[in-house]
Amino acid sequence: MNPRIMVEQTVPGEFRWFHLSLYRINYTVHIYLSVVLGFFVGLQFLPAIRRKSVFLHRVNGYACLIILISASVTGAIVARRSFGGELNQQSAYYLLAIMSTFSALLGYWYVKRNTRAHRKWMMRSVVYFSVIISTKLMMLASRLIITEIGSYYSLWRCDEVFFVLKNETELVSMFPQCTSATPHENGLYVPVHASVHEGPLGTASAVRAVQGMNLWIATIIHVIAVEVYIRSTESANYSRHGFVLEPRDYNGEKTYSSRRFW
Repeated sequence: MNPRIMVEQTVPGEFRWFHLSLYRINYTVHIYLSVVLGFFVGLQFLPAIRRKSVFLHRVNGYACLIILISASVTGAIVARRSFGGELNQQSAYYLLAIMSTFSALLGYWYVKRNTRAHRKWMMRSVVYFSVIISTKLMMLASRLIITEIGSYYSLWRCDEVFFVLKNETELVSMFPQCTSATPHENGLYVPVHASVHEGPLGTASAVRAVQGMNLWIATIIHVIAVEVYIRSTESANYSRHGFVLEPRDYNGEKTYSSRRFW
């Protein structure tokens, strides 16, 4: 989580905007909160905690909800410039933020009203929020596919290209239309070939070209997958005993050891 490492591991060109205080602060906060949220959410799904420490489950749930809302807001701000800020990507990010936050709020609403509904909506929220993981995995394959096809491009501002190349002579050689007295503030757009074989600029262009598609496909997959899972586990979460959903044939006199559920 070192800021310098974050710059190195982020797709080339992104920090043309993330160096600006508005985006840098929100990007950093979003990344940190997302990592923390992933850890806290994992604790929420451990039956041992709900059986042995309901208070911890409740407090951790409130923390997860607050972190999720904060991460969604900061992520929405960054989405304006992330991966070129194209509308298909922005809309996917905004939709995911709404879906995950709305589901979490519904889950909170059902805490004391309907435990089964609470479980379902919280499960949906977590699965929606994790869409970005599938998106990253799909990106690794899809950028190679469009590289092999060889006819895909993504639009870049001249100052974004200059930020990656860091050489005005090379910039003008590759894109003569980017000639400017202020190459670091040139808002003219140029098409950049998407290919992982053409250095950092080509690789970043390939990622930009597939990002929107990956987000939408991953979202559809996660929506379908979580609904299938929820319906297939109905019998295993049939009735509430204490603060835990148990199977239909649950034996209330059975003693559960904490070791069994960790």
